Amino acid sequence: MKHCMKKLVTLAMLSAFALAVNAQTEKGKTIAGGSIGYSNSKSSNNAMESKQNSLTLLPSIGYFVKDNLALGLGIGYSRLTEEGSEKTQYLLNQKNTTDYFMVSPFIRRYINISDQFKFFGQFSVPMKWGNLESVTGTASPAVSVAPPSNSKTTAIGVSIEPGFAYFPTKRIGIQLSLDGLSYAWNKTENKNSHEVSKNNAFNLGTDFFAPKIGIQFHF
Repeated sequence: MKHCMKKLVTLAMLSAFALAVNAQTEKGKTIAGGSIGYSNSKSSNNAMESKQNSLTLLPSIGYFVKDNLALGLGIGYSRLTEEGSEKTQYLLNQKNTTDYFMVSPFIRRYINISDQFKFFGQFSVPMKWGNLESVTGTASPAVSVAPPSNSKTTAIGVSIEPGFAYFPTKRIGIQLSLDGLSYAWNKTENKNSHEVSKNNAFNLGTDFFAPKIGIQFHF
């Protein structure tokens, strides 16, 4: 009898633990929140100096169609700034600023680590529409430069991101994710000349210095 009771107690404890682990990510739950991403990079050689800044704000909402599996949509804003300066006597420099409106449907899968920590992988299809402004300047008034130009730009891609979520309570999740595998197609059209350029970019690897930090509410 005692042995049977011990088994029942152990089974009840394991069931309670499983329920606690899956409480935030079980079928029928809704997830709402967002993430902030920022990156900064610089490079320099004998001829040129360049730097790049990127900021992304992406509110999102999702629904768990199965335990630990959510479908959702993010809608937000992104800004990319690129600056380059030639190391010549004229100090010629160029600055490109792109402001994007973003829509990003996603699928997210959670894997339990403990009752407060979960690993997740997210597959998303980010789509961006924006405006690119290019400004060229120089330190010498004797050198003429091109007037500022504006272009409209469109970018569509796919990405796979790994991440971790920490749950201080059953309704709040704090997440940290990193860029993983991504592909993007980009089209830019000059508004004045109507000149069109297209390019493709494929990235593989995780940048630990450019994490995305976010908070999610589970209800």
